[in-house]
Amino acid sequence: MDFLSYVAEVSRGWDEPNKGEVGKMKSQPNAFNAKAGMYTLNEDIDMKAKLQL
Repeated sequence: MDFLSYVAEVSRGWDEPNKGEVGKMKSQPNAFNAKAGMYTLNEDIDMKAKLQL
């Protein structure tokens, strides 16, 4: 099996949830879905120091 065949085989399952994940996703509260695409920062992080040039 060459490298591209291997990548195609491995990536084929990325879009499909695993059997163990199906039940977990349905049981998660809606708060999990609300945060799905967002970055979360701890309140303890001082962003002012990071943004100064």
